[in-house]
Amino acid sequence: MPLLIAPVFNSTTEQPIRIELPNSYYLVSGAERPYEIASRYLRNEMDENKRIFDQRVSRTSLFLVAEHAEMKVTDDRPWIEEIENKLNLSAFDGTCSIPYVLTVSGNMCGITYLKRSIDGNKLAFDQSTQNTFLRILEHQLPSLAFRRYVLSLEKKSNEDQLLDLWIALESLFAPDGKKGEITYKLRVRMAYYFGDSYAQRQKIAQFVKKSYNHRSEIAHSGKVFGDKLTDEVNTLRLMARATILNTAMQGINLQDMRVRLDELILSGETYEKRYEPAYFERIIL
Repeated sequence: MPLLIAPVFNSTTEQPIRIELPNSYYLVSGAERPYEIASRYLRNEMDENKRIFDQRVSRTSLFLVAEHAEMKVTDDRPWIEEIENKLNLSAFDGTCSIPYVLTVSGNMCGITYLKRSIDGNKLAFDQSTQNTFLRILEHQLPSLAFRRYVLSLEKKSNEDQLLDLWIALESLFAPDGKKGEITYKLRVRMAYYFGDSYAQRQKIAQFVKKSYNHRSEIAHSGKVFGDKLTDEVNTLRLMARATILNTAMQGINLQDMRVRLDELILSGETYEKRYEPAYFERIIL
């Protein structure tokens, strides 16, 4: 049967992996055949810098593999993109991408170009990342926040990344805010979501106010901050990632989460202590 192989660029594993996925796919590493086929056919056909393949794909990389009687890459493309996005959400650090798909039948090989490969640190598919990846395969993710989170990984400038991440965070914490209210709701709700003391909440609220002002300056006047935004963008990414994972794992809809946060503001309790979710990632500023 035709074989589909999609190398996961910029990924690495410490040991061989074979994970069965829905739709008759497998996520593997340490298998010789996927690497040999990809190396043989893809290296010289890539329209990117020829060195990129050797820099980003090795025997320890992840490979998405499937066998189908009729291989239709166009039909499977949304599924392949979803796997890439969920891999990137699963890791604290590192960015992977699936820019090419190979379909092999006998001695014939077809190459389908999907996108440019994404720059960044290598995504280490360790046990923690694997556990998170397997869990979110079974959960519905908040669509707008998830989409903007993964789009931010593809952006080169800190300014563009910050805008995408704030769209994600607004959709999570303050889609009900009117002009003039949004900053206040973001400050207070995010402070109570992530902070478990007055000092932490104050620090988070100040960070949110400052960063959202940067968002407004970038969006409305095109201000360029450059490297000054690097740490800020990293913190926003951790906040967005944690909230997406927390809400998905808990299975709570976003409206209910926001109602809970508004109740906490009156009671002064922390989100984690009051509701005791089975999974909750905290961000410490």
